[in-house]
Amino acid sequence: MKNKLLKIDNIMYRVKGLKKGERFYTEVLGLKKVWEDKERKMIGFQLDQSDAGIVIHANPDLGDFEFSYLVESVEEFIKEREDKVKVAFGPIDVRTGKYAVLQDPDGNQIPIIDLTSFGDKPRYDI
Repeated sequence: MKNKLLKIDNIMYRVKGLKKGERFYTEVLGLKKVWEDKERKMIGFQLDQSDAGIVIHANPDLGDFEFSYLVESVEEFIKEREDKVKVAFGPIDVRTGKYAVLQDPDGNQIPIIDLTSFGDKPRYDI
């Protein structure tokens, strides 16, 4: 299998209000805001000593998953394992490319995301 879990890409938290959340994560926790997607109601922050990010969102359509694993291609990852893995959600289009949630044999959820819309490289807009 060519496509595998590469790293933890982000940790995500649902917030009631983006502006209030943005103030908390920047002013209280000292994180740097690196992107905002107003359409999807999301803001991304960068940790100083990691390339994993923290994402806050106020999007009721997104699940409560608190992290995502980066893969080269969500669609290829699923295709390579179609007879071995259950897809619980997605794939759907997200800011970076595609996102889906898989299930292991015990029902644990495994969220995966790719950067295919960004040419496979992180992009920070701010």
